[in-house]
Amino acid sequence: MSGLFNDVTLYAEVLLPLSVQGTFTYRVPLELNDEVLAGKRVMVQFGRKKVYSGLIQSIHEQPPKDYQAKYILAVLDDTPLVPAQQLRFWEWMSTYYLCTIGEVMSAALPSAFKMESQSKLVLRNAHYEDLVLDQAEKSILMQLERVGELTIDQADKLSGKKSTYKIIQSLYARGLIWINEELQGGYTPKSKTCIVIHPDHRDHADPDQLYQLIGNRAVVQLTVARLLLELDPLFQGVDRANFLSTNNLGPGAVKALVEKGILLEFSRDVDRIAAVDESDLLENNLTSEQLHVLNALKASFEEKSIALLQGVTASGKTHIYIRLIEETLARGEQVLYLLPEISLTTQLIQRLQAYFGNRIQVTHSRFNPNERAEVWYKILDRECDILLAPRSGIFMPFSNLGLIIIDEEHEVSFKQHEPNPRYHARDAAIVLAGMYKARVLLGSATPSLETYQNANSGKFGYSRLDNRFSGVMPPVYHVVDMREERRLGTNRGIFSKQLIDALIETRDGGQQSILFLNRKGYVPTTECAECSWTPKCIRCDISLTYYRRDNCLRCHFCGYQTDPYPSCPSCGGKDLRMSGYGTERIETELQNILPELRIQRFDQVTARTRRAYENIIGDFEAGKTDVLIGTQMLTKGLDFRNVLLVGILDADHALNFPDFRAYERSFQLMVQVGGRAGRRDRQGMVYIQTNHPKHKVISNVVDYDYDAMVQSELEERRKFHYPPYTRLVRITVKHKDHQITERAADYLNFLLRPSFGDQLLGPEEPFITRIRGLYQRQFLLKMETVKDRKSMKAILADKVQVVRKSKEYAKVRFVIDVDPM
Repeated sequence: MSGLFNDVTLYAEVLLPLSVQGTFTYRVPLELNDEVLAGKRVMVQFGRKKVYSGLIQSIHEQPPKDYQAKYILAVLDDTPLVPAQQLRFWEWMSTYYLCTIGEVMSAALPSAFKMESQSKLVLRNAHYEDLVLDQAEKSILMQLERVGELTIDQADKLSGKKSTYKIIQSLYARGLIWINEELQGGYTPKSKTCIVIHPDHRDHADPDQLYQLIGNRAVVQLTVARLLLELDPLFQGVDRANFLSTNNLGPGAVKALVEKGILLEFSRDVDRIAAVDESDLLENNLTSEQLHVLNALKASFEEKSIALLQGVTASGKTHIYIRLIEETLARGEQVLYLLPEISLTTQLIQRLQAYFGNRIQVTHSRFNPNERAEVWYKILDRECDILLAPRSGIFMPFSNLGLIIIDEEHEVSFKQHEPNPRYHARDAAIVLAGMYKARVLLGSATPSLETYQNANSGKFGYSRLDNRFSGVMPPVYHVVDMREERRLGTNRGIFSKQLIDALIETRDGGQQSILFLNRKGYVPTTECAECSWTPKCIRCDISLTYYRRDNCLRCHFCGYQTDPYPSCPSCGGKDLRMSGYGTERIETELQNILPELRIQRFDQVTARTRRAYENIIGDFEAGKTDVLIGTQMLTKGLDFRNVLLVGILDADHALNFPDFRAYERSFQLMVQVGGRAGRRDRQGMVYIQTNHPKHKVISNVVDYDYDAMVQSELEERRKFHYPPYTRLVRITVKHKDHQITERAADYLNFLLRPSFGDQLLGPEEPFITRIRGLYQRQFLLKMETVKDRKSMKAILADKVQVVRKSKEYAKVRFVIDVDPM
């Protein structure tokens, strides 16, 4: 503001990362008038005792009418942390997904930027004797000198006043205390300890002179000094840990030299994201088919900002992405490359770095808060041009976004389920791109029906890649009738004879195999043979899964676990039988059947950490593993050169799931996991084990007839008014008391039914009636036309608020999920 408003009383509308409606008006101290800007963080008091870091949404000169505004305590950023486009995007998201903008802010900012205070005061300046202070101020400062810190509660009691806010504000304004010293979180740059010859001794270049300073007997110390002079002739400093390990030295000699004043230790900020060698970047050569598709997409982008690229698995869609990224960078624009999960990032980041070097950055949920903050700053400061990220990447502070690539756009992982905002990254990214006037490319071998319909209707551009990049034919599918295997007695538990023979043949040929089962644990169900009792979670209405390695029963929803039961607590029976299969049991039984195989398991249990994940993938890529057993993490675009065989162990599990999208997702799952086979030199094999070998979806998969699956599903969806012909909103009513849940749902139904009629389904019990101790009732609202959606959502939000404000239902939770998956 350049001093123009120094004498003007300004007010700031501040966002707080809380589940509360709207913004909060704070008064700007005159001395901060030149510092406040939209997008900067500020420290504010909220309530009597809480201090939060909020974000300025706007600046104005109108004081609030109904209350006296509190002062902003401090401005935390030198430049805006969040650009204007993102603030508009947050507003759109809160409106569309029926949540508060504070909840959007909480999801958008890395936790290192969201500082929630325990409201503790810390002495900043002990030289206050000559200042004019009242008794309460002196009491607080003297107590801080004695004990180091005080909470606001303690300061209240010490001062003898009802509220110490004005006192604290005064002490803070005069630089006598910190309020933010005890804020939880906060970004801290990563640093490393470096060592260098002390400035007082840098003239002693002759080792003989150093002998006199160090001492003739301290040979190791002299070696350290000699090596430092050789390695660091310009006295820039070297990494202490790396110096010691490289030269096989202990820390004692360095410590002694520091104590003698010959070496100097200091900290240097470093980048948490590893750099790569850019001396040998690859070229991106396209086949004639890929070049044709690339030109078609570029022509499409001249008329439409969104396009779908449908390409069979291993068709080389990434090569087309790379060419479009190159052209975007040449225009000086940034690229957001969205992936559904972490499971894609390790391989893809290596591939993209081979083309773009250090112009690319990656972030995902396995990064710690400081790593995420560093990526944020790199995007904000234009230190990187390409961001590879999961769904949260849409919140990054781009300044000149030119292209968004959404790979595997059909994946359910792009949908945020808990907590608010329950956004779909694909749909939100399209809106974000519109705000930046950027282009969007959606890629998939098996597009979602919503995306296909948009492309088929001409709303999106559309191109296809029908051939594999390497020229290898698509895998051959073998459907195994498990009923016939059991009748003949040729199966070994869940494994058919055909699959076992294929595993042996693949191993003998020096190739690798993948086995897919989308269930974790050892067995999903334990049952008493005498009374049919099953162990269930104490907080959820669901059976506990047995984990053999940990020897425990665990709930997949709330994490509750208990020891296995030695006998049935219902009838006392000793015959407790385990049924079903999880990936842990698959691993155990396959090892018993084929002990010569090297087997690893790849699921959320074994790949819990980033290092564990990278180790499993690295071993498989290096050929140290013969068979990789995994859940749906395996279906998301992983590229293994040596995989010849894929086994889908239980195709019926997904087909029988009670959801209108079950057939679509089953087709996508089987095609995607089958696409891991035979991606290079040989045609792959896929074995599908099922009790229903003539099922129409399995036939579509075997024939790779995506169009037939789509037409069948679209006909059903049109008939029963489901997406893509309608939009859905799911409303879930939750409370710990079953009867209160029912009454609240009935009351909401009473309020909504006159407005929505037959477009509102429910209330009804969901598939799982209680989760984390809360009983549930659900509604499903179908919105037919575009023009009605905004008004219908407004009515819904209003009626939910009416129920929330009722005293009887004050503690009932209402979860509104727009476009549920």
